[in-house]
Amino acid sequence: MLLDPEQHRRNALSFTGRAEATGSAEERDHFVRMARTSELLAKNADWLRSIDAFLADWRPKA
Repeated sequence: MLLDPEQHRRNALSFTGRAEATGSAEERDHFVRMARTSELLAKNADWLRSIDAFLADWRPKA
């Protein structure tokens, strides 16, 4: 199941917080990458929603 954009953004904030809280450079880099990935997934989910809305408007009405 795909997460909605808001959930991905919450995950990104959580990962950012974890990156700031850790003392390990390796863990910080990992959480920063996870946060970036979550932001990208949120943007992708927004795009998919916009395509769904476009297609719904574009399809002929019955």
